[in-house]
Amino acid sequence: MCTSFDSGKYSHLKKVILLSGKRKCGKDYIGEKLADKLQAILLHLSEPLKLEFARLHQIDGKELLSSSSYKENYRKDMIKWGEDKRHADPSIFCRLAIEQKDEQCSTNPIWIVCDIRRYTDIDFFRKYFPEQLLLVRVEASIETRQNRGWVFTPNVDASESECQLDENVRWSFIFSNNDSDNFETQMTHLIQMIQS
Repeated sequence: MCTSFDSGKYSHLKKVILLSGKRKCGKDYIGEKLADKLQAILLHLSEPLKLEFARLHQIDGKELLSSSSYKENYRKDMIKWGEDKRHADPSIFCRLAIEQKDEQCSTNPIWIVCDIRRYTDIDFFRKYFPEQLLLVRVEASIETRQNRGWVFTPNVDASESECQLDENVRWSFIFSNNDSDNFETQMTHLIQMIQS
């Protein structure tokens, strides 16, 4: 596996928006809305992880990529497998997510990464795209997340992949995504920040 990355081919890039948040907080939904409004490319660091995990374990990769309960059956093992890969190469899934959509990444000036989970994810993008970086934390109450289908799972929700970015990060924008929050107002402010 090649561990080098040529950021020079992405000199056209204007913004890289990194979205972080707990399970069922709405990261993907917000990412999809932003991508639609900004005509941006949507990247998921978990996509190459899930597809490779599925290939190795001979299970359905498309189901792992969906928001179905299917992936919950494998989540704990996927987290462990992904952590082992990251320990050997901390930026492996950042590079693979970009490489998977290289043609789109090579032409689109705005990237939205929906699922950063570790300091090393931020470090990768900060190293290669420091001037373009925008860090967005998506937050929702436990009640809201439960209404969206979240159930606390100790070995998942207390793991590094869910908790590492809870502290020691200076977020550019915090998006409060509860049902009672003004979604459109926050979306407008975030888009203005992205376009500035």
